[in-house]
Amino acid sequence: MNELLNQVTPLTRGIIWLTNDESKSDNPYYAGIDYLLDGLLTANLQTSKDVSSRVIVGENFNHALYVLVIKEVKSSEVQSYLDLLKGQLGPENDIIVIDESGTLPKLKSELKSIGSHLKSL
Repeated sequence: MNELLNQVTPLTRGIIWLTNDESKSDNPYYAGIDYLLDGLLTANLQTSKDVSSRVIVGENFNHALYVLVIKEVKSSEVQSYLDLLKGQLGPENDIIVIDESGTLPKLKSELKSIGSHLKSL
């Protein structure tokens, strides 16, 4: 959890979590994301379990924090998330990418539009 929390700053506007199983509460990224979202990850998992991705919006230093949790990469879902974020990104903002599933290379074309904003864990 500390690795993630150390990377989140007041300028962080998004987190993309590429995971094989987002429901494992013993995963350190799960704990960090749930902490940053004030428990919204856990609440969301309890209400909708069988989805390929989910966007959860929390708050980080009085700004929206958009978290995309992806189990199964679908370009259209990633593009929708990026469209949602574009209006929130200034030159100083960043998006953290956590790639536990090894699928980040599949997203290169989608993510190049926000390239300089990405920080990988």
